[in-house]
Amino acid sequence: MDVLALTSTRILTSLTGDELYTGCIRMDPKTGTILEVGPDVVPHALDMVVPLPGHVVMPGWVVGHTHLYSALARGMPAPRRTPSNFVQTLEYLWWVLDRALDADTVHASGLAGLLQAAHVGVTGVIDHHASPSCIEGSLSMLQRAFDETRMRGLLCYEVTDRNGPHEGPAGVAENRRFALEAARHPLVRGCIGAHASFTISDATLDAVAAACLELDLPLHIHLLEDAADRSESVARHGLDPVSRLLGRGLARPMDLFAHGVHLTPDERDLLVDRDVTLIHNPRSNMNNRVGRAPISRGRWQLGTDGIDNDIVAELRAAYFRGREDDPPVDFLAPLGMMREAQRTLGRAFGLVLDELKPGAGADLTILRYDEPTPLSAGNFAGHLYFGLDAWAVAGTVVRGRFVLRDGAVVSCDESAAMESTRRGAAALYRKMEELS
Repeated sequence: MDVLALTSTRILTSLTGDELYTGCIRMDPKTGTILEVGPDVVPHALDMVVPLPGHVVMPGWVVGHTHLYSALARGMPAPRRTPSNFVQTLEYLWWVLDRALDADTVHASGLAGLLQAAHVGVTGVIDHHASPSCIEGSLSMLQRAFDETRMRGLLCYEVTDRNGPHEGPAGVAENRRFALEAARHPLVRGCIGAHASFTISDATLDAVAAACLELDLPLHIHLLEDAADRSESVARHGLDPVSRLLGRGLARPMDLFAHGVHLTPDERDLLVDRDVTLIHNPRSNMNNRVGRAPISRGRWQLGTDGIDNDIVAELRAAYFRGREDDPPVDFLAPLGMMREAQRTLGRAFGLVLDELKPGAGADLTILRYDEPTPLSAGNFAGHLYFGLDAWAVAGTVVRGRFVLRDGAVVSCDESAAMESTRRGAAALYRKMEELS
């Protein structure tokens, strides 16, 4: 396969504005890495040359926490019972949906979520999967969607005991199996997933910790999204969620703690000292009415929690919602959270994904942007917050190959894929009716 050379384009070397110049970037699809990038780089005779005047190329956008299975929830029927709190929202809605998933709908949900992600400029996602009626092999079913769309991902199964004592061990086994199987896959990697602490028994949490430490893999867990995680954990297990993790050697820099809305100041300081990766999901927090995460300190990355995969919409929510905090959110902090998600996904592959330079991963987001005001490396954040949006996405590249080109998916037959997702969603809704 020929080297891909994007020429005559503006190149933003990182999201937080290291450099912006007009130049050329050459990528090798065989290795999936950048060969050369710079203002003086010229394509070689055998390169596949794509001129992109009027465009801006940057490191590919990454969703730092999502649930691809919720891609089939768009437009689904309302639950029969109206939830009055967060736990009931889980019980009446999301835990019904995930129990209804089977092999076909797991795959369909992956296609739906990844294709939508590509259209809004996303090149990779960090996913948190649950399908309690279809645990064994579920991550491989999801992987098929990544293979077909040629998107990048870090996947895990959400370990829980909420449906019975058989479920936790099965979830741990699926995480272990997939992580080992995917260790050399070009597009996906595995980590160890877990639901909120209050749904996990001590024995299962022991097994989760053992898998993380033995395989040297990150833990990806929901932490204190709602106050119920603390009260229910203490009532059922005698300890708060943070203490349960610390006592098992977790809360490491590689671990991914989603939400963190109800961390106490002492817990936040402890996690900051440990350099744990926290994940901010502001639109989901607002939708579930759980409160605002304390993002003024700590290492945070940005996720969508499955609301959709529009990371720019999430970026704006993080910024504007954060303006209400005291002190208000730092101007560049949300963009830094986007970059942190790129770093996390890159570490899973042993690649740099947050910077365009030789040897880095060749994952790119391409915008067609005729800016109304001057654009520079230093003011890119202002363009994203105050006008630039997913409408400007013209293309995405993953491992040096186009996934989206001129606004159209080229990695698979999108119309056929979307027809399968519509059939899958209809079947899912029928199954949810039976389970409600």
